[in-house]
Amino acid sequence: MDKFKKIFLKKNKEPEVIENVSEVKDISFEDKFLEESQKATDILNKSILNGSFSQLPAQIDKIAAETKGKEYVFKYERRYIDKVVSAIGILINLVCLYFILVLIGTLIYSKDFMILSILGIIASVVIFIMNILVVRKTVSMSHFYKRYDLYYEDLRYKDIELIGDLADYSKIPVAQVIKDLNMAIELKLIPQGHFGTDNLIFINSDEMYEKYKKQQASYDRYYKKKAEERLRMGERTEEIQALLDQGQEYIDKIHQSNDIIKDKEISDKLDKMEKIVSMIFYELDLSPQYADKLGMFMNYYLPTTKKLLDSYIEIDEKEVKGKSLKKSKKDIEEAFDKLIVSFDSILDKFYQAKELDIASDISTMEILMKQENLMK
Repeated sequence: MDKFKKIFLKKNKEPEVIENVSEVKDISFEDKFLEESQKATDILNKSILNGSFSQLPAQIDKIAAETKGKEYVFKYERRYIDKVVSAIGILINLVCLYFILVLIGTLIYSKDFMILSILGIIASVVIFIMNILVVRKTVSMSHFYKRYDLYYEDLRYKDIELIGDLADYSKIPVAQVIKDLNMAIELKLIPQGHFGTDNLIFINSDEMYEKYKKQQASYDRYYKKKAEERLRMGERTEEIQALLDQGQEYIDKIHQSNDIIKDKEISDKLDKMEKIVSMIFYELDLSPQYADKLGMFMNYYLPTTKKLLDSYIEIDEKEVKGKSLKKSKKDIEEAFDKLIVSFDSILDKFYQAKELDIASDISTMEILMKQENLMK
């Protein structure tokens, strides 16, 4: 039994299934779901062992769950036109420099074309400066979109995030993060974005912002306390470090497999998978009290992913080509898609659990604050 199961079973006796935190938990439903998930996992393992992958996507569906479907943070689709504009601008500037040098030579050695040379130099300088501004703006926006990709990964399932946590995740200074988030609001990438008091937190939706305004003092107090806790965070416990180490092994496995697999489409899927899995363990590091929510993820999904990666690489490296091998590869590729959806769902459920606890903590804090005011 691996280290996670020991930690997990010690607290729960049976692996806990991630439920929709907005609903009341039904123990019999959990048991039934766990039993079906275990059956599906057994079939997955047998399929991989026997080299028969046709049932994989359907079985992964049985242990998958849907996300809430909310979308307040939108992904920016990169446009190659930005690179084209930059290249054209640089080319035009090189041409302008050439003409400026030629016209300066003409001005020095030929008085007959003095006026034309001066006008030509002025026009070339103006075009050169305008292109410098265009290229600078294009490059600046390109850098912004690279940073925004990191913000998107962190914010897409969250209603509220500490600016400090976002800066820590993206490895970008707080001042730049605030500037970028304002830009994202302006560009409608986060159309309902709002900042809290003193730019301590960032709120993604108008609905959440209305709740924040109604309980602003409590929210500010709660997140100020959270920010202070981040600064005081000490060393991780041995149990959490063991989970993070185990998680890093799976992340490394996905990354190493991606280096081996040459198919561009599969590589893109594994890139996405690696980002989601990395985010799950990043959030676990920030909120280790939710470790027990990741039972399905650690005990079923990640081991299955590892086996599928090994199977795909083994099939891909075989010199003999045939319809059965192509079919197996196609089935595994479809299973990767299902796993990505499932990982997304797990991350979403993780945030749902946190949101419910945050709402409860803030309500409790409001009661305590009212009691403090009455005692004064």
